[in-house]
Amino acid sequence: MEPFRYHAYICTQEKPDPEAPSCPGRGSQEVVEAMRAELGKAGLADEVQVTTCGSLGLCTRGPNMVVYPEGVWYSGVQVEDVSEIVSEHFQNGQPIKRLVNEDAAAVKAEILENKRKALAKLKAAQEAQADR
Repeated sequence: MEPFRYHAYICTQEKPDPEAPSCPGRGSQEVVEAMRAELGKAGLADEVQVTTCGSLGLCTRGPNMVVYPEGVWYSGVQVEDVSEIVSEHFQNGQPIKRLVNEDAAAVKAEILENKRKALAKLKAAQEAQADR
């Protein structure tokens, strides 16, 4: 049983390095606010749950959003896209193709590579700190 018809997770993960690509740096908080307002206008606030979340691993493509129960991964979502997502996806069940990451294997590979890079950077920083 699903408590909501849709559940949208939108990345709002702040990065310690202000120069690093991030969803908030590309406007994800504004997308969250616009999404909640648009859902209210459409009468869907009780059917679509919007949750902010940590990194979805596609930082250079942000803002990123995952919609369940289908598991649709959106990237590059802008405030201007929100009304279309609400009307087409949440009301009519049709994901917005131009924003969808359709190649699951490529998305997973990119996420794992980004994770590997982040862990290597963290390890290097820790080793540099230990050498001091």
